[in-house]
Amino acid sequence: MIDVGNLDLFAQTWQKIYAADGNSQSVLTDSTSPAYNGGCNSWADDANLNAKVTINGQWGKVPGLGLHDSREALVQSIWAALKEVSNGNQYDVFNTCYGTTWQEGLPDWAYHGQSACGGASPTVADSCPCDVGSAACKDHSLGHKVPSLIKANLYDGEGALLADSLEITFESAAVGGGGGCSTLTKVAGALAGLLPGPGSLFSTGVNVACLNLA
Repeated sequence: MIDVGNLDLFAQTWQKIYAADGNSQSVLTDSTSPAYNGGCNSWADDANLNAKVTINGQWGKVPGLGLHDSREALVQSIWAALKEVSNGNQYDVFNTCYGTTWQEGLPDWAYHGQSACGGASPTVADSCPCDVGSAACKDHSLGHKVPSLIKANLYDGEGALLADSLEITFESAAVGGGGGCSTLTKVAGALAGLLPGPGSLFSTGVNVACLNLA
C-alpha cells in the first residue's frame, strides 16, 4: 500500500476529473501535492512527503444510454472502491503541535481554547502521539494508505469488454503495509446501486481491480 498521508483524496481524484478540460470524453492528469503522514507534526515542520496522483481515463456513449453514463459509471465505481480501501487504512495526523520538546512551551489556546489533542479542551484525543506527553496539537486530519493502482473497466450488457476505462495511480516516498485490495470484492457487489442510467445494463458491467506495485 502507498502512504499518501493526509492528501485530499476527493479533491485529487473526483474533483480533478471533472475539472479537467475535455472530461466529457477523456482525462489525463498528473499532479504532485505535499502532505503530512506523521502522527505528531510540529508547527515548524514542513510537509514530509510528496504524493503523486496520475489519472488516465477515456469513455464514450454506450448505445441505449445517456451521453455521459459511461463516465459516471466509471468515476462513481472507482471512487466507491477507493473510499472502501482508504477508509480501512486510515490513521490520525495531528499538525500545528507545540511542546514537542521539553524546552518548548504551549500557546494560550492549549490552556484556554480548543485543540485537536492535548491541552485543556481536546476534540479528538486526550493526549497527542508526540514524544513529550504534555504536547498539544491544534489541527487534525486523516492520513490514508491506498493501492498503487486502481482501475475500472466497463463491459456491455452481454459481458463484452468496452474501451471505456479509468485508471488512477498513486506514488509517494512513503510505502508500507500489505493488504487492502481484498476489500474490493465486496465493493464490486454493491456497485450496481451507485451507477447512473439503466442500472440493469451495468449490474455486472463494472469491474474494479487494484494492484500493490510496491
